[in-house]
Amino acid sequence: MRDTDGDISKVDTAYTKLKDLIIHYDLIPDSKIRVLPGEHLHIDDLSDRVKASATPVRQALERLQGEGLIDSIPKRGFFARVPNASELQDLYEFARLVLEHNITRPLDPSSVARLGRGLMKVEAVPAGHSATKCVKHHAIAIESVFEQITQMSRNEQMLRMMRNFNDRSRYVRCLSLLQSFDPGAQVRECLEVIEFLRNQDPKGACARLETHMVRMIVDLPELIREARSRWTMAAAI
Repeated sequence: MRDTDGDISKVDTAYTKLKDLIIHYDLIPDSKIRVLPGEHLHIDDLSDRVKASATPVRQALERLQGEGLIDSIPKRGFFARVPNASELQDLYEFARLVLEHNITRPLDPSSVARLGRGLMKVEAVPAGHSATKCVKHHAIAIESVFEQITQMSRNEQMLRMMRNFNDRSRYVRCLSLLQSFDPGAQVRECLEVIEFLRNQDPKGACARLETHMVRMIVDLPELIREARSRWTMAAAI
């Protein structure tokens, strides 16, 4: 009898490991396992990198392709996506619309009261973290704010779309934080959105959110240029 639960668990494990590689690119410190943009994703090679068999790796790749995190070319296979400034701008505009929709709609007081739980000290990075680990920590904190605001809609499809945005924009978010003199400032800025909502000030929340999103959109072309330089150096190692 087939162990269905075991098969699902193996696919989920492979999916989680592969997603971490393909959304962080050169930010993965181990050059032997990291995936760079445009790379041909050979199943046997990936199986070695994530210590999984070929079948769950293939199924994980199909799942990642369905989420828009990698590309699939007929008769050629799977390829890591090359981040594009124009596409990312569209994603940021979409995320901004979703968040503003949730901020400005009638809010359930109990939902607002739950906002920010577990996040108020998130900008305090554990001691001993490397710069890369710090920015990942901060990036996930920002994404958590976006997800908590989206959850107020109680719309699971909307929440899935916001999580997909977070995955697809994770690399440029980390790169932006790496270039910042104070990475925690962006986290605090997003936490202020929640504070405005707790104080029943949706206009203030929208203004703070707009500041964050517009700055990211304006910076995208330069971030992609910096990213291409990093990818070239990483490929040469």
